[in-house]
Amino acid sequence: MERITTTIKREWLREIVARRKKIEYRELKPYWTHRLNAVSVPFELRLINGMAENAPEVTVVVRHIRRNSRAHQYELHLGKIVKVKHWNRRTEMPSL
Repeated sequence: MERITTTIKREWLREIVARRKKIEYRELKPYWTHRLNAVSVPFELRLINGMAENAPEVTVVVRHIRRNSRAHQYELHLGKIVKVKHWNRRTEMPSL
């Protein structure tokens, strides 16, 4: 399965891992248009919080992409969580 890797703020990573956030939003810009046109749905979206070697990350399956021209953003509809690294689900904080 194809994969896109990008960064995410910790508060949104926390919500995705807890399954409270089902849609990830990205700006409707040429950068994201090019990246999303290069993959076919479904694909894996790897979201990393930071650049450190042990930065928290989650990999989820994107099952649908919606282009919202009115809000000027892409809506990435998240499915199954494939992998969670360096994150404690019980405390909802990075694992040390």
